[in-house]
Amino acid sequence: MSAAAVLRRIWLCADDYGISPGVNRAIRDLIERGRLNATSVMMVGPAIERSEVEALQASARQSPRCAIGLHVTLSAPFRPLTMHFRPLDGDMFMPFPKLLRAGVLRRLDPEFFRNEVKAQLAAFAEAFGRAPDFVDGHQHVQLYPQVRDGFVDAVAEVAPNAWVRQGGRDLPLKQR
Repeated sequence: MSAAAVLRRIWLCADDYGISPGVNRAIRDLIERGRLNATSVMMVGPAIERSEVEALQASARQSPRCAIGLHVTLSAPFRPLTMHFRPLDGDMFMPFPKLLRAGVLRRLDPEFFRNEVKAQLAAFAEAFGRAPDFVDGHQHVQLYPQVRDGFVDAVAEVAPNAWVRQGGRDLPLKQR
């Protein structure tokens, strides 16, 4: 059999569960119809109350291949879970472009990000009763310099069995 003929396993993941009730309903509907086999949850989203978590768990039970992960959120217009998180823009995380600039210029403290990621992992575990199947980042900010360091440390410590979903090239971790 040629390499082209080998079947590939594809995971279709919808991010941003918790951003709004409408997005949540759409994701659950797609999971129940077998169109998605993963979703990532924003624990700082405005629509992630207990009823939304229970509804997602019920939908996932109907689709045994459904993975539920944490969509670590570290950019505006969302607010951190940790009290002393910095840098902030008002009382929210920094907007995407400002955060990227600060990371590239090495003006971020990885420890603040480590603590915030740990807090979001703890919130996920409390809501779902378990660690996430995978962890990724809203707007891929987990790939930014210094943010990445805190992100990786927190995931390795709190959810060592979770896989980290990452965009980009398919290279071994040491080569990235």
